[in-house]
Amino acid sequence: MGAGDYMPTGHHRRRYDPKAAKRIREGGKKADAIRQLSVKQHQEHEVPAAEEELQKALEAMENNNNKQK
Repeated sequence: MGAGDYMPTGHHRRRYDPKAAKRIREGGKKADAIRQLSVKQHQEHEVPAAEEELQKALEAMENNNNKQK
């Protein structure tokens, strides 16, 4: 180790708080529900719109390529 390096001794151990652990678990469940709702909305609304835009762009490219020939 070089000069000025700091290595913690590990004497500052936190105690287990069951209430805090419960809040963390509940927060994870809420986050999972929000994530599932977000993915569902994305699949229903955003994906079809993006596919439609992509299809329009591909048709425009094909039309441009056909005109150049």
